[in-house]
Amino acid sequence: GQDSAATAGLTLLRTVALASMLIGGFYLLFNYVVPRLLNLRRWSSNRELPILLAIVLALGSAWAAHQIGLSPAMGAFIAGVLLGESPFAVQIRADVGPLRTLLLTLFFASIGMLGKPLWVLQNWYLVAGVVVAIVLGKTLIVWAIFRMLRFTHGQSLATGLCVAQVGEFSFVLAEMARGQSITEGTFDLIVSATIVTLFLTPFLVAVAPKAIDRLALMRRPLPDEPEPEPPDVEEASGALAPSSPPAARDIFVIGFGPAGESVAQALMRQHLDRLVVVDLNPRNIAVARRYGVAEFLGDATQRDVLEHARIQYAKVIVITVPDPITCRTIIHLCRYLSEDAN
Repeated sequence: GQDSAATAGLTLLRTVALASMLIGGFYLLFNYVVPRLLNLRRWSSNRELPILLAIVLALGSAWAAHQIGLSPAMGAFIAGVLLGESPFAVQIRADVGPLRTLLLTLFFASIGMLGKPLWVLQNWYLVAGVVVAIVLGKTLIVWAIFRMLRFTHGQSLATGLCVAQVGEFSFVLAEMARGQSITEGTFDLIVSATIVTLFLTPFLVAVAPKAIDRLALMRRPLPDEPEPEPPDVEEASGALAPSSPPAARDIFVIGFGPAGESVAQALMRQHLDRLVVVDLNPRNIAVARRYGVAEFLGDATQRDVLEHARIQYAKVIVITVPDPITCRTIIHLCRYLSEDAN
């Protein structure tokens, strides 16, 4: 607008400061206040409380961001990131599954309704150029970041291909800038490129594993070429690289009450790094965490929770849930997701 550079700088500084305070406040709330409330004895058995708190916190963060002059979408984004890192993320994700599907459908339908097929045909070369720039650019950026984090070339390339599409938050930013910072033609170009990259995403995800195999074949030594020498033991004794395979966690204890705790104690001495505990009670999860056992807070009668815990790799599943009906439901899901488990 008509503001000077100094005024614009002060406005930007104020916005950054308020956003930092908002993030800090919600970080403390999500990681310290809410878990303490949900660990109270009277509240830990309340099945609906975590999902109600999640909805209130998400809407509250959007409202708080609006009140301090930020975008409500930014507040909702912050809440989503922090909720995703909370101990209750798995269960919340399972509970909001139907609502998430509905909202995602509405979101992508709204993007599709903004598309202009005739405009795309008339400006196909611009759309194609932007799509190629986005896919190649994001793939290369993600590949470089993952290589800096010491992942293999194949893992880095596959991750880049899987996230090469335009993110939904980018579309939110474009909508906010429409008619102000960008022209209507630029907005149409962004929407068209977004739609095309969304169509390409399933194919890129399908190609990603093949890229790993292709790179592995390219880096395999020739028959006359000597095999590379193994790294020095002393040099490899530091932090484990992300590309190293994790220890197999294939023994699941579902329900960590007195019976589940007794089973886990009998297995800990020889199989501690293979144990996984799944329980809905935060107090039981806290006990499992003190033992050093991998734990997931969630309702084992929901498929999303078991899949997130990677039940499909289980070799042994011990179910100690006292309710017979709940136990039969869990057994049915486990048999479906992990046919070879005992």
